[in-house]
Amino acid sequence: MKSFFLLVSMIIQTMTISSATGATRTVAQKRINHAKELLGKSYKSSPVRKTEKTGNINVFITKSVRNLLPKAHKHQASTIAYTIIGESERYGFDPIFLMAVIQNESSFNPKMKGSVGEIGLMQIRPETAKWIAGLSKIKYKNEKSLYQPEMNIRIGAAFLNRLRNQFDSNSTYYLTAYNAGAGNVRKMISENVTPKIYASAVMKRYAAIYSALGTNKGSLSERADRVLASVINATSTSKN
Repeated sequence: MKSFFLLVSMIIQTMTISSATGATRTVAQKRINHAKELLGKSYKSSPVRKTEKTGNINVFITKSVRNLLPKAHKHQASTIAYTIIGESERYGFDPIFLMAVIQNESSFNPKMKGSVGEIGLMQIRPETAKWIAGLSKIKYKNEKSLYQPEMNIRIGAAFLNRLRNQFDSNSTYYLTAYNAGAGNVRKMISENVTPKIYASAVMKRYAAIYSALGTNKGSLSERADRVLASVINATSTSKN
């Protein structure tokens, strides 16, 4: 009888491990699929391709978020990283993509306020937040809620997903729409103008984060220690 229960226990453990492994592979594949959408033909020569066999990158994300956060907010790293990972899985985003948007918008400063009322990590206007929260059934109270990293990321990710659907997954268009508005992007399209500046800025940060991840030198935590320098180098080079 003991051997029977031991066998059952082993089977359950194997099934649990198999299920967890399968879930990790699914998340990893979502990350790669979105990367291919973002990069198109450039994917093959991108630093992302070097990370295809890197399954669970949560340690890298959490440590990178901590390194990118201002000193006063480093204690929020785990919560912010968890939210980025969760919302990315919800919408089929590459979590590094959300990190790049946040870095471009606010340099990971949860208290950032823009010149026209944009708030928090993903620089969302209160009126946009109210609209998106209503559509996405997110419990949003008021603009003070946008200073809360979890709420800000949830609304920002939902907004990006809506724009992604509106522009048929064309990343240049939906990224620009996040910054300039969907109406302005449609006008650009009707005038045969391809918007590039904002999308290019986000993608430079995206590539910089992946450059650190794809080095294959050291542990995921050690690679995350190179993220800040990589982002600074990429953005300073782009200004020259």
